Amino acid sequence: MINRQKLVCTIVAISAFTLNLPAMEFDFRPLASLCRVEVNLSTGFGSGSIRGTFGQMVGTLNFHPEFPEKTSGKIVLSTRSLRFNYPKVAYEAHAPEWLNSSQYPQISFDLESLKNISWHGKELRSEASGILKIKEIVKSIRVPLSTHYFRKERRKYEGKNGDLLRLEGLVKIPRSEFGLSSGKRTNGVEEEITIHISLTGASDRVRPFLPSRLFSGQSF
Repeated sequence: MINRQKLVCTIVAISAFTLNLPAMEFDFRPLASLCRVEVNLSTGFGSGSIRGTFGQMVGTLNFHPEFPEKTSGKIVLSTRSLRFNYPKVAYEAHAPEWLNSSQYPQISFDLESLKNISWHGKELRSEASGILKIKEIVKSIRVPLSTHYFRKERRKYEGKNGDLLRLEGLVKIPRSEFGLSSGKRTNGVEEEITIHISLTGASDRVRPFLPSRLFSGQSF
C-alpha cells in the first residue's frame, strides 16, 4: 500500500514538473548547412521538373516534447537567394510577374500549432498549421511534417551543449493563388508548386530526461 502511494506521488510530481517546463527553442541558423528548402516546378518539357533551392533562411521553433500541439515558430526565406540550375528560369523566377524579389525580399511562414498528431515509433507525424506570406499575399496552409528529437546531439556537430530537432515536410501550393504568374500553364510550368522542407534546429540547452516517445539516442 505504501509503495503504491509512493508511486502515485512520484507520477503526480513528474506530471507537475513536466507541465511547468518551458518549451525548447530551436534556432535554424547554427546548423544552416543541414537546412534545405527546395522548390520543384513541374513542366511539360525536358525532364518534367525543375528544381531550385533557397540559399538563405532564418527562423526559430518553440517545441514542447510533451505537448507538441503547442509548437509555434517562424521561418523567413530570402527570396533573392532562390537559385535554379537553368539560367533562364533563375532569371524569370525573380521577375515582377513571379516572385518580384526586388520588391518582396522575404517569404515567411508563421507556425501556429501542430494538428493531427500521431506517433510512429520515435517519429512524430503531424500537420504544421500556419500562415504563408508571399508577395504580401497571406494564406493559411497545412504542411505535413515528420519530426525527430535528438537529445544532446548538438555537441556532435558544433561541440556545444544542446538538443537537435529534425523536421521533414512536403507541401504543394497553387502558384496563381500567391500571385506567381497566371494561367494554367505559363511557360510550361504547371499550377502546383511542390516545396520540400528539410530543417535542423539547435537548442542552447539539454532537455531534462523524461519519458517521451520523441527522445532518441540515434544520429541522423
